[in-house]
Order: sequence, then structure tokens, then C-alpha cells
Amino acid sequence: MPATPPAQVRYSAVAMALHWLIALAVLLLLGSGMTMTRMAPGLLSFDLYQWHKALGITVLALTLLRIIWRLTHRPPPLPDSMPRLERLAAHLGHAGLYALLLVLPLTGWAMVSASPLNIPTTWFNLFLIPHLPTPETLEARKALESGLEELHGIGGWLMLALVGVHVAAALRHALILRDGIFSRMVPARAPTLRQLAWAILPVLAIAAAFAFRGPALEQADRTAALTDAAPASAADSWIIDPARSRLGFRGTQMGAPFEGEFRRFTAEIVFDPDRPDSGHVLAVVDTGSAHTGDSQKDTALPQADWFDVGAFPEARFEAGSFRRTGPDSYEAIGSLTIRGMQRPVALPFTLADEGDATRATGRVQLIRTEFGVGQGQFATGDWVALEADVTVDLVARRAR
Repeated sequence: MPATPPAQVRYSAVAMALHWLIALAVLLLLGSGMTMTRMAPGLLSFDLYQWHKALGITVLALTLLRIIWRLTHRPPPLPDSMPRLERLAAHLGHAGLYALLLVLPLTGWAMVSASPLNIPTTWFNLFLIPHLPTPETLEARKALESGLEELHGIGGWLMLALVGVHVAAALRHALILRDGIFSRMVPARAPTLRQLAWAILPVLAIAAAFAFRGPALEQADRTAALTDAAPASAADSWIIDPARSRLGFRGTQMGAPFEGEFRRFTAEIVFDPDRPDSGHVLAVVDTGSAHTGDSQKDTALPQADWFDVGAFPEARFEAGSFRRTGPDSYEAIGSLTIRGMQRPVALPFTLADEGDATRATGRVQLIRTEFGVGQGQFATGDWVALEADVTVDLVARRAR
């Protein structure tokens, strides 16, 4: 029978709870990280990234609590019978795990904060998590994001390796040596082999499911988004008034601001301000309809260096997730596709009642090169600024 250590050499109930919560969260983070990085960009992959970020912040908070608890509640010592090298390995392994439990969430948080896409992070859609301070210039932010992304990836593989060693060592103590080491981190009654299996296998199954469902999730991405966005009633559908609506853009060329509009676009809108989480929007823009009033710009925009209308006649914005940010303000979270390049985008907007209709106004800043807009000599910001604003001014009425 496995040895059951006395109470004075066991971890406290709080330490045990924090340990197992963090362990489960780390396995889910590793699995979701391997899944989302293999998925094609889309609504489902965007949601998985948001879930991954929220869980990472949770792990950071739990780890800080675990460290505080450990500093104020002395952990049980390792038994004198353990060989010196094993003691050293145990201490180094735990130090490595604690370091990664802090570094990985922080590098992920900093990476998201530095991203030119400026996608907001929420804690499971309950509240916003502020971005960390980052450099002001675009070039510095992109360089910082790239470095943090590489560091985060390396840290993830190191975490996977350390978790594997940690689990292997725990199983060795529980099933082979039966020396009571493993029992210090479980409730007072020592687990039987069957109880141990029932405790570990579901956790491994969840992690494996996240790790190997990437291709299936890719195929289900669009179907799931459309299914989830099904309108609750016909009253949630809206019809745009084209004569009163405008889809504009703003940029800067050689320090001089300019603006224009897309003259042809369609939008399918299903949205209830009282139930924003059930909404769905699909907007299709004719990129060949871009118009600035400047003949030089209007001639250049459809060409291959810019929108390449011949190869990519349409741009698409699809949102299947909305959230309220104020009394009359909301945020549409989805993906934008331009020139065949899809990126996550969060569009903030406000609603105003105009009697016979409702007006939605919003603005989002994009980095045009993230979508391949501006090739060759225009791929830098020397001639035309990389930042471009898209402005939305839609007037719509409920479908009858």
C-alpha cells in the first residue's frame, strides 16, 4: 500500500486546491495553444484565442496566490530518505514551473498589448483586461510583438516538457516507489491505483482533445459561426438604407490626410440591442467601388499594389460575437478579409434612435499591410501611412 504521510508533512487544503486548478488550466492552455495556432483564421479560432488569453490571465492570478500562500505557509519538507540529486532535481523543476507560470502569461499579455491589431482582451466576456504599456511607434511595436511571440512559443514547449517530467515523477512516486510523496498533494486518504487513473485520465483526455481537434475545428468554423448566429426572431433582422449609409476610410499620404468611401456594399444584420450576444453580421464590400475624388488615387486603388480588384473583388467582415460596452455602445468581434488575408477585428460602435430608423456609427484603425494592402514601394509607411481608419455610418430599420 502507498504510504500516507502524517498531517504535518502534507500540503494544506488551499495549496492542494491551487495546485490542481493551475494544473488543469495549464493542460487546457497547452492543448488550446497547439490547436488555435494550426487553425485557419475565423470566428471560432478568434473565440479560442480570446478564451486562451482569459485562461492565461487566470493562471497568472492563481500562480501569484500560490506563491503568496507558499511564502506565508511553509511547504512540507522532502523526506530525508530522498537522494540528494533527486532533491536538487525536484527543487529545480518546481522553480522552473513557477518561472514559466509567470513568464508565459506575462509574455502573452505583453504580446497582445504590442500587437498593431489592438484587439481587446476580456476575461471570459465579463470585463476588459487593460493592455500593458508598449512603444508608441508601429515599427517598435511590431518588433516587440515578434520577439515576444517567439519567446512565448519557446516557453510553451518548455512548459510542455517540464509538465511531462513532473507528471512522470509523480507517477513514479505514486505507483512504483509508493513513498508517500505524491500523497502529500492529494486528500488525506491515499489514492488507489484505480482512483489515480480516474483522476488523471480525464485531464489527459481534455488536453488531448484540444491538441488534436484542430482540423475538425477548421472545417466546422464557418458552420458553427452561422449556426450560433441564427436569429432568435424576425424582429432581430435589419435592413440598411443605402441612401443614408456610408462606409468610409481615412489615410495619410506624405503627411496630408485624405478620405474616401466604398460606394457599393451589402450587409446582413441580425442584432437585438437587449441581447447582443446572439447577433450576427456579414458585410460584403465591393473593393472596386473605392472612391476618394482624387483621380490619381482612384486610378491606383484598384491596381495590384493596393486592393488588386481583379483577383480580390470583395472584402468581407463577419462578426458572430457582440458585447455591450456602455448604455448605447457595443463592440462587434469578428474577422475581416481583404485581398484573401483574414484577421480578427473588433469594431466598436454606438446606436442612436432616429425615429423611423436606427443609426450605427463606429470606427476602427487597421494596419493596411496586415491585409497586404500596399505592395512594393508602398509596403512601408514612407509614402502612405500604414495606419488606416475605417468609418461606419449605417442607418437601418427593423425588418417587418
